[in-house]
Formats: sequence, C-alpha cells, structure tokens
Amino acid sequence: MALAALLLPAAHLLPAQSFESSANLTVAEQYLLAAANQDRINQGLQPLRFDPVLAEASEVHAREMADHAEISHQFDGEPELAARGANAGAHFSLITENVAEAPTSVIIHNLWMHSPGHRANLLDPNVDSIGIAIVTRNHQLYAVEDFASTVQTLSLNQQERTVAGIIAQSGMRVAETTVEARQTCTMSSGYAGSRQPWYIMRYTAGSLNEIPSQLRSKLASGKYHQAVVGACSVTRNSPFTAYNIAVLLYP
Repeated sequence: MALAALLLPAAHLLPAQSFESSANLTVAEQYLLAAANQDRINQGLQPLRFDPVLAEASEVHAREMADHAEISHQFDGEPELAARGANAGAHFSLITENVAEAPTSVIIHNLWMHSPGHRANLLDPNVDSIGIAIVTRNHQLYAVEDFASTVQTLSLNQQERTVAGIIAQSGMRVAETTVEARQTCTMSSGYAGSRQPWYIMRYTAGSLNEIPSQLRSKLASGKYHQAVVGACSVTRNSPFTAYNIAVLLYP
C-alpha cells in the first residue's frame, strides 16, 4: 500500500550545545534531531543545539497543523513564524522553518533532504539551534522544525567589552565607555558631548564576533589612535534581536 506524505516549501525569514534538554522528546522527534545533526556533520557543519524554547514555538504550530489536518507555514489568525518564535521567548537574528506531514519521521526527514528549500534550511551554516515538534492525528505525523541563529542576551557593558576586545586586537587603544558614547549610539547622526570624534561607525548586528569590514579598514589606516565603544538598546518593534553598537574614533 502506498504511503501518503506531504510537505511545504520551506519558509525563510531574515532582517534565533546542550543535548540534555532534548531528553523529553518523543522517539520520532529524537530521530529528526539525530538525523538533522548527522547530515550536518556529514557536510562538515556544526551540529545544531536543541532549543526547548524554539521547540515550544514548533509545538504550537504543529498542533495547529494537526487541528487543521493540513500543513501550512501560517493559518488564518495565527502569528507568522518570526512572531511565533519571539512570543515563545526565543532571541534570534534569523529564523526558518520546515513543515511536513507523513506516517513516519523517517519519511519526513527523507522528504526534507530531497527538497532543495528544506535541505537548505537543514544544512544552513548560519543557524545554530533547532526546535522540533511532532503531533499525531489519525496515524499521520504533523512535524515542524524551527531553525534559528540565536542571539545571546548580553548587558550593555558586556556588549561594549566584547567589541572593545576585538578592536584592541588591532593595536588601537580603547578608552572606557562614556555616557556620551552610549548617547551617540542612540542618535541617527551627529554625536553627544563636547569632544568631536574624527569618525563614527554605527551598526546593528546579530553577533559581536566580528566588526564591520569598513571599521576594520579605518582601524588599519593609521589615522586614529583611540576608540570608544558605546552600546544601546534596540527600540524598534521587531521579533528579531540585534545589538546596536557605536564606535567613536579619535586621533
């Protein structure tokens, strides 16, 4: 007897390693997690960290699909993917989703790996976390995988120290953060205080591991000898999480 299986093209939205937290997954969900990470390792990619918060968002949507007895990335009256992730409490700069319906998790994973969009989500080097949920109805599995590039919650001081450490590696002297630097971060142009910077770089990023290439070029120019870093909170209403940074350069 032929087995029916359905899946939708992967949803992709841009600007979200402790496997112990996956202990409560069902056998079918554990299979999807293990299969996803094995395929990533086979491609030379880092395995995904199971995120129970993302899994909550996945479960809410999987139940919607089971209730409707169909698959979709969004039903009438339901928040879209990024909002679902944020509502669950996840912090991310990127989030994507795979959904499918089939009798077994083995079939579901095979379907995803043979679908270009779903495969791209599973093997995306830019994501680091996954949430998985399966809800069963009438012997059919309604499966959701949510992938995210997670953003760590850091205080303004921690953000400033992280960026300052990267700048200091270039040999630039980094001064202590000032109130004016933080105020400058909140401004769309100009600067706060009486001391005029020779150059200001404002940027928003989902990771503080690197600084913008334009800023690296300025640091290497030899024109500047002191930097001050200011961080400020993101005020715009968005489900995505990011860091706001200002770097002020002085002669």
